[in-house]
Amino acid sequence: MVSEPVPNTNDINTTNLDVYTNVMQGKVLFNGNQSLPKVAWNQIKILVISNKHEFDIERDMLVTETLPKLQQYFLTQGIYVYFIDWNLNWDFDSSKNPYHILRYMKEMQHAYETSSGLFLLTFVGNKYGQIVLPIELSVMDFNNIKNSATDLGKDVKLLERWYLLDDRSSPSVYKLKDPDENFINLSSRSLSTYDLNTHENFEWNEAYINLVDLFLNVVHEKSNSKTLHDIPLLSGVEMLFNFSTKLSSSGSICVVRQLDGLTEKSKGNECYIDLLPGGRLDKIRQEKLKRFRELLTNKLSTNDTNDFKTEDNLTILNIPWKDSGDFQSNDSDYQRYLRTLNASIFLRIKSLNERFLDITLPNHFKLSQQILYNETLVHLTYYSKLLPTTCLGFEHFVEQNYSFKQWLTLANTSEHYPYMIFGSRASGKTLLCTKIVQYLLNTIGKNAQCIVRYLNLTSRSRHIGEVFSSICSQISSLQNVSIEPNEQSNNRIESYQSILKNQSKNQKPLILMIDGIEEITPQSQYIPSMTIYQTLLQLLPPKVYVILSVSRSIHSSSSSDVQIREMIDRIEKENCLIELPFTKLNSLQQNLTDSILQILSKSIYQQLDKQSQIFYLLRLILNETYLNYLSQERKKFDSINFHLDEILNAYIDHCEQKFGPKICSFIFNYISSSQSAISEIELLDILSCNNEFFLEYFPRDLPKYLRFPPSLWIAIKHVLGPLLTEKYFDLKVMICWSHSFIRRHMKQRYLKRVEDIRIAHRDISNYFLEAFIESKPLIEMNRNVQIRGDSGRRFLLQQPLLYSETAYNYRRLGELWYQLMHSGDIDRLKEYTLCCFEYLLSKIHGLSIEQLLWEFDIICSNILDVDVLLIQATLKKIANIVSEDPMLLAGEITLRLKNIKSRYNEHIESLYVQAHEWCESCGSPVFVPLSSWISTIPPMTITILPCPDGVFKIIPTTFNQHVFCATRQHDIAMYHIPSKKLVKKFTSHAASITSIRLTYNNKYLVSASTDRTIKLFNLNSGDLENTYNIHQDEILCMTVSHNNEHIITGSRDRLIVVLRLETGEVEHSVEQHTDAVTAVAITQDDGILVSASRDQTIKRWTFRGMQLLDIIDTVGSPIRHMIISTDDTFIIAACDDTSVQVKSLVTGSDIHRLEGHSAEVTSLALSQDSVCCYVGCSNSHVYAYNFRSRLLLRTLTHHESAVTDLYVSADNCFLFSAAENAIHVLNVKQQFNGFPNDESLPSSIPTTALSISREGDVAIAGSADGIVRLFNLIDGELTEQSVDHRAPVTQVALSHSYLFSLSGSKDTTVKVFDNEMGEIVTEFTAHSAPISHLRILEDNRKILSGDEQNYIKTWWANTGELIDSYNVPCKMLAVSPDGKYVVSGNGDNILKIWSLDDARVVRSIDHTEGKITCMAFRADSQYLVTGGEDCSCKLWELSSGKLTQVLVEHEQSITAVAIGEDGKYVLTGDKEGQAILWLFKDGTVVYKLLRHKTAIVCVSLTTDGTIAITASHDGLLSVWSTITGIYIATFHFNHNLVKLNISPNGGRYAAILQNTSCVAMLSLFNISSNDASKLAQRHSQMFSDTTNMILPIKPKPLLYPKDANILTNSRHSSKTDQIVADTVLPDPMSKSQSKEFFKKKQRGHHKKNSIATGGIALGNIGQSKGYQFQTSYGSSTGLLGGGEDPAVVVINPHPPTTANTHHAKEKRTKICCLL
Repeated sequence: MVSEPVPNTNDINTTNLDVYTNVMQGKVLFNGNQSLPKVAWNQIKILVISNKHEFDIERDMLVTETLPKLQQYFLTQGIYVYFIDWNLNWDFDSSKNPYHILRYMKEMQHAYETSSGLFLLTFVGNKYGQIVLPIELSVMDFNNIKNSATDLGKDVKLLERWYLLDDRSSPSVYKLKDPDENFINLSSRSLSTYDLNTHENFEWNEAYINLVDLFLNVVHEKSNSKTLHDIPLLSGVEMLFNFSTKLSSSGSICVVRQLDGLTEKSKGNECYIDLLPGGRLDKIRQEKLKRFRELLTNKLSTNDTNDFKTEDNLTILNIPWKDSGDFQSNDSDYQRYLRTLNASIFLRIKSLNERFLDITLPNHFKLSQQILYNETLVHLTYYSKLLPTTCLGFEHFVEQNYSFKQWLTLANTSEHYPYMIFGSRASGKTLLCTKIVQYLLNTIGKNAQCIVRYLNLTSRSRHIGEVFSSICSQISSLQNVSIEPNEQSNNRIESYQSILKNQSKNQKPLILMIDGIEEITPQSQYIPSMTIYQTLLQLLPPKVYVILSVSRSIHSSSSSDVQIREMIDRIEKENCLIELPFTKLNSLQQNLTDSILQILSKSIYQQLDKQSQIFYLLRLILNETYLNYLSQERKKFDSINFHLDEILNAYIDHCEQKFGPKICSFIFNYISSSQSAISEIELLDILSCNNEFFLEYFPRDLPKYLRFPPSLWIAIKHVLGPLLTEKYFDLKVMICWSHSFIRRHMKQRYLKRVEDIRIAHRDISNYFLEAFIESKPLIEMNRNVQIRGDSGRRFLLQQPLLYSETAYNYRRLGELWYQLMHSGDIDRLKEYTLCCFEYLLSKIHGLSIEQLLWEFDIICSNILDVDVLLIQATLKKIANIVSEDPMLLAGEITLRLKNIKSRYNEHIESLYVQAHEWCESCGSPVFVPLSSWISTIPPMTITILPCPDGVFKIIPTTFNQHVFCATRQHDIAMYHIPSKKLVKKFTSHAASITSIRLTYNNKYLVSASTDRTIKLFNLNSGDLENTYNIHQDEILCMTVSHNNEHIITGSRDRLIVVLRLETGEVEHSVEQHTDAVTAVAITQDDGILVSASRDQTIKRWTFRGMQLLDIIDTVGSPIRHMIISTDDTFIIAACDDTSVQVKSLVTGSDIHRLEGHSAEVTSLALSQDSVCCYVGCSNSHVYAYNFRSRLLLRTLTHHESAVTDLYVSADNCFLFSAAENAIHVLNVKQQFNGFPNDESLPSSIPTTALSISREGDVAIAGSADGIVRLFNLIDGELTEQSVDHRAPVTQVALSHSYLFSLSGSKDTTVKVFDNEMGEIVTEFTAHSAPISHLRILEDNRKILSGDEQNYIKTWWANTGELIDSYNVPCKMLAVSPDGKYVVSGNGDNILKIWSLDDARVVRSIDHTEGKITCMAFRADSQYLVTGGEDCSCKLWELSSGKLTQVLVEHEQSITAVAIGEDGKYVLTGDKEGQAILWLFKDGTVVYKLLRHKTAIVCVSLTTDGTIAITASHDGLLSVWSTITGIYIATFHFNHNLVKLNISPNGGRYAAILQNTSCVAMLSLFNISSNDASKLAQRHSQMFSDTTNMILPIKPKPLLYPKDANILTNSRHSSKTDQIVADTVLPDPMSKSQSKEFFKKKQRGHHKKNSIATGGIALGNIGQSKGYQFQTSYGSSTGLLGGGEDPAVVVINPHPPTTANTHHAKEKRTKICCLL
């Protein structure tokens, strides 16, 4: 649907329109940040501040009650809500460290800028709290305080120790040392530093108390001194509140709690009132508290603009004091207070958010326009954020750079190229671009319009294609030009160029900046994105200023586009290009005066050419974290040599020193493991689920609530400083490493081990799967910790797939697949993403099929899995179909997987079932195939691994992710198959390797060589474990026993040797063959050993004892290769004479030979099911045989040289073939293993006749081979088949009530088949020509048949007795519904209406021009409609033949007509695909149904006339509402349509398709005549505007917070944890335990959620403020674990963890919790 670029001004107030226009045109940039509107972020970040311990009960309520309810309400709108409580699980009183206060001010500023509504919640009670020490004192203030303290007899040594003169400042000041930097272990909480931490905390606390006492006494005693009055000795709470009101008084709410009856004499009052040592009241603090409360009232009493009452942000509550502060849960006053408080906070946050959105969003705009507005505003906001940053050397650039001045002059008057900035990552491109835009705006003036985009800043700017689409939409709004949201790339390019020319022509300067073109595009969109990039590099008209910042690397690579490189060269010759960093930095020397920085500036000049990231390095080394690190380490500032890795390590080391290496690793790993970024609440939630963190950070006592301390995160974030940056996805603020090289550095330092990688990704994926949404147990037996049930709640934000019926969770859609892929858990990856129907549909509908296919490409480059390949191939086939209408996904999946689902793993079956279930429950009309005429067949060749060192022997890993191959250098190379990367080389042999094997427990790699040695490599370490030298001659073959205990070898010296695998001890050495032993194999139970030799014999041995059982001496040729079948039944031997012989393993007898190849056999492989045998030959061919029938199935010719080895994967899915320098991986799952083809019958035998019963429940079909088949149209199953006709079937029919069926044939016979008895009851043979027409008359007893010689006969169905015979033209023939009239003709422009009773011709009817092509009766047999080549339709009265109407609107020949049974409508279709709905009574055109592109083959109206159905020759089937004219369902047959039969109610369909013998059968789900208009309306809501829609998936109900009962009747009484004394569940959980655990927790797609939706009930609230409440809805044992892929040895990043698929399948765990 076309969306207007600007809304209708009649519906929108002027203010909103002005805001929208100013943002779209970039006008808001001229007045600085003051005129820039705030972004309506999808997050509410609230800082919670209070005195330590004074409000523990209230803060507990926030965690357990308020926050869960807030999150539940706002999550339906896609908004994250979270509290940053500075006291939560934080032992330090932040007010005692003024540097912490500064951090919180910075955090509050961030919350204000990125929160939609409230950003601060303050609790004030009867206690003023701790005083914040001043960070800086002027020299005069310091001396005055020191002198005054001396006069008062105070010790000033402490003052002199902690306040040091900083003479680098101007003027000089005394500065408080940061306690965190002075005490190394003050923030560290590990068990090893716990005592030091306690001691340092005590030491600082003593110093703090004495310093505060000194300041308070001096100020109090010297109260007349004006100088000392300038020192604000305020509490931390008051300082932060004052700071918040400077930002915005409307975004800060305050709760004042008055404890009536509390005095200094009250028991247990220490936490609730200010006391001096000895229990006396601290009058100084109490006086400050009084003034603070007055200040609160004053600041929150002035109303804001827009009639907003800020006094409502102040809540004052009184409760009586209880002795010892013992507030009981059953106390009514206490209950009332908490309910009132909770409701007050909830409703105030809700109302503040609503107000915020009302004033920030142009609410009257369409959602598509709001999305564009928000996208534009986010980039402008980021631009404004960068502006204050100093760009070193920029003044010199604009004043002295000749090329820039020349470009600017030329751009004002003539055609010119864009100005390009080249540089590496972190070279300063982004800041320079921003500064250039600012300079242009100031130079050109306010007439300029400006568009800025930063690549990868948001989820809609990830690559150049997305950015260009967004820019096109924005520039179209500048000139009120419409651009389709899904318009093709070429059309957008044309629109872009046209608008730029118009801008220039109208003298409207346009500035366009695109920053950060690092990579052109994902591979799947490479070509269109290259076209877009070329467009951006083309000549521009005057007054259009385009600035592009680009990474030089994308042009320097050999794969870069030649045409683009030529364009870049041309731009460079025109002096429109600058490369960073600058060669001059004059401003650096002018602006810096410090001696160190002067030295630094000189060193920068020296390193400009060496360090492209010099400006970023400058930012790092001037940060206080780096300087503090140098100070702590007592290192000197090295201004000569900058090394990025060293500086990064300095930041990391400093962070580890302060907080502990383990704590840091948790945080760093999660940030590094996110796909691109992670939000703050997501990170805090995931950390809160990390049990190791709590055991590390709380070594003595665990906290009451298992939540990660927000203050700890703020402290770590502060230390990391410039290493972090922000991105914006789905209008949520995300954090990530500021540059990719930092992420890479973090991974290299913390994610070296495969297990660590998997754990990090697993934890994130568990979060997005809501694995621990209710609880997560924490068990540590060494500390006697067992936390289960409700006590293990982590209070997590829910992450459902859908937030509501109109909002997807784009965070889960974007992150989950990536995390599951890298966790190595292929089963869960398939279950919850790739084979999850709702996920696939959400991805396609919410994002795009292109995005989904791009992700599949990435997954397939990391994982080799047959199910994934099948789904990828299916999606590629249907991409064009579902991109137009995602609702077709279910039908297409059903169609293409129906015939093959049972042959794949359970995930494919599950996907099929899910698609079918969705069709039943989606509530919208949708076609469901009942039969399958197309099956997805993935491409055979998956990948080709180039092996430059050659490849001779291969062995893939158990799960097919890696392959080991022997090379010509006598090494074993290990490759990761999907990515083709060489992972590791195993070197040790001195001569050719003849065999390589993996032990069945995946512990060892075993190799044998002609150097007479056997090598044993440990796959856990990758090291050579043992070398066995037990042969005197070359080893030619080797295998390993299934119990992993023995190695069996055969050698040229005729020996068979059995040795112990781990020790090399020889158990048996047998010499029974008379020539070289070329092959050995062992049965599955390790019972029988089989050996083959060049002596032309095969010998069978008992493996235990090596007793010879028998000799097979009938081979007749030296044996080269030998294998045995996995069922231990057959021996297959390849000989020198090229024969491949099959013998019985049990008896040794000959079975047969495989014949079809003639070249020398070089290798053999047999599928695990013993169906297919693959023979590799020296002629480079691989021959695939049906092993049992000897049939040559196919010859594979993909190699160009002799095949050296073959291997079939354990799951029978893949064939690995090696030849010279390459390994080919082939998908043979559907090629040779007995799969049905696309068609159940050969395509050479087409379906020739088709009909369905009147009831629509049975279809009958006849084919060219004389077969007649009956189908159940309920499920599409074949119910009956008969082979009777001697020639093709031409006509079929079904009687009412399914009593009998008819078939007519070219053999001139008509047969009557009794459907109940299942036999032929009558054969009518009176015709002498092929049957052309067949009708069962209304009485269900008489039959009318016609033949090609124009004879029409009527006869009795039960006897075949002839009733009458007519000789009339009957090339066209139809019988009226009542059976009284026949209309027939010769296929020209004339038809005759005649009576069937007496053959009386009623009248001839005609079309004057052209042939009559189609006709239809009205249900009451009173009227007939005909269509012809004259483009008209005519309505005739049947009884008289009178012409009553002529319908003229078509411009092409009519091809199909229908009249509704109710007689209200006529439906017609023509040769060009136009269908028209007419009113029967007067011929008025009701709707023109425009969707088809080829000739209409069939039209139909349902019984009640509310649904119209049209189908065209190209296979497009459409269903329309006759009430609205909107199409409500569609389907693509994917074949040309020959004939279509439709049941009267429109629910069942059967079709004959071209080039397939299958009968296509469909069912239309969710179609009800009474709801047709509603269905049309729902469909319109879904797809009229893809950004404003009801989603096609129903959201699952959000889980209610279990303990959130405070808003109803009573506060939650926590349950007693049930701990079984004799059974302790281990941590991590086993699969079976996690399965049971998640049966209760998971809201998966197979489960019915019984939790009812509802709202927040706020009842029985206290009356103190008269609130009105409403209900609102809204360890690893090595790199290789047991049974895992040996790939992990080396370091595959992400091995799978499932069991071997050829073993008996076990039920997969829904969520495999690897805690």
